Amino acid sequence: MMPADLFAALEQPDGRGRFGAPDFLAQFGFLPPDGDSPLNPDGYPIGFAVDQEANQVGLTCAACHTAEVEVNGERIRIDGAPAHLDFDSFYQALAQAVAATLVSPERFQRFAANFGAEDEAAQKALQARLAEFNLELTGDAVVRRPALASGYGRVDALTQIINSLAVTDQSKPENLYPVAAPTSYPPLWLTPELEFVQWIPIAASPIARNGGQVLGVFGHTDLSSGAAENAFRSTMLLRNLQEMEDWLQVLKPPVWDETRMGKIDPELRDRGAEIFRENCAGCHNMAPYERTEPEVNHFGETFIRIGRVDFRKVGTDPAYPMSLLTRQVATNETTAPLFGDRPIVPALEFFGGTVQASVQRAIAEAEFSEEEILALNGMRFTTGPDGKPVPYTPEQPPTYLKAGPLAGVWATGPYLHNGSVPTIYELLSPASERREVFWTGGRALDLRRLGYESGDAPGRFRFDTRLPGNGNGGHEYPEGGLSHDERMAVIEYLKSQ
Repeated sequence: MMPADLFAALEQPDGRGRFGAPDFLAQFGFLPPDGDSPLNPDGYPIGFAVDQEANQVGLTCAACHTAEVEVNGERIRIDGAPAHLDFDSFYQALAQAVAATLVSPERFQRFAANFGAEDEAAQKALQARLAEFNLELTGDAVVRRPALASGYGRVDALTQIINSLAVTDQSKPENLYPVAAPTSYPPLWLTPELEFVQWIPIAASPIARNGGQVLGVFGHTDLSSGAAENAFRSTMLLRNLQEMEDWLQVLKPPVWDETRMGKIDPELRDRGAEIFRENCAGCHNMAPYERTEPEVNHFGETFIRIGRVDFRKVGTDPAYPMSLLTRQVATNETTAPLFGDRPIVPALEFFGGTVQASVQRAIAEAEFSEEEILALNGMRFTTGPDGKPVPYTPEQPPTYLKAGPLAGVWATGPYLHNGSVPTIYELLSPASERREVFWTGGRALDLRRLGYESGDAPGRFRFDTRLPGNGNGGHEYPEGGLSHDERMAVIEYLKSQ
């Protein structure tokens, strides 16, 4: 994200203290560190990481996938849950802070003092270095700037990733596309076992999924015109990504704590289970999970089956799938050969092809064994005509949205792919009864309706469902919604999952 020494010395946009201070970053939803630690001498929030050898600071998965919930004033950490993070506002503030340091002589003098740059030559060298980074950051901030404010717990990740590849890495500004279809951060538990994890089934392979994420969040791959021998060489650290994917195996869904959150009514729970089976289980696979057929996989592996529903059928806001389905990307002399030398290709095809080429180059340069390559891809292979393993690709077209398992769903609100419904109770209601406006960023659980308390309060984000991309319609199962008593029964069942 930024040279670590520059970040450590950076002031807040208004000049009132250190940018990396946890109390400042908390306004964007970052969680404070768990006390002093020699592994975190700068006291950065959860999700920040410093590569001392490369002198870089960046964000890890934990920034967007760690939550703290409040129950009766007590904060409870939930690893792998969607974070209450406003990434977009954070990144724009970072760009403002760097630019302000350059234009204000007083601020720059304070900045330079952190480096002991007292003489004119040292200060000019530091200023030139900061100015060079500012050019890069300013351009990247434009590529990522949202046309639709995401607020807490959402980001238009795929548009930003494709912008990073198609605009920045290709050096083709004409490919810039509006960042206007934010989606919720998904929970990470069960991830290694799932068929796929994105809201649209576009990548089954873990290394393709994680590699694409790297290239979208500050990583780079060489797609420049005339890249020649450096084409598709990237900053991906494949062994680190594999370690993280393996680590996720131990992450389990959070369990409803009856001692803190209230007892589950077993009779009401069982009634809710019946209603769920009648109206919801056709899409949402629940424990004990139905798995894919072993004969489909080259190695006999099975995965938790993911429900898929065409967005036109479920009736939810179309901005996200439409932004991916309608976007086109201009290629260059380096990327065009991946697509039969076509000058323009669909965005999802461009995304998949360039990420795959970058992953393949990284694998070749890392000299992985055949067994390691299979593990990197999560054993997601079918059998080709020649009897050899072929990478698995989801069967449905990208008009389908994920209807995933609902384990720990009480910790994952707001709901729907775009986070437009604050509680499970409202999601089970007719769309006409859902709130048009609510506020995100609160951490107190709504233990009765499931979700988070979402009234107006200082520091929260006003979520207006009438704005493009924020629609809260659709998902009425059964048609017309459930009765009040039926909703409460399903909620009681979901507490137990």
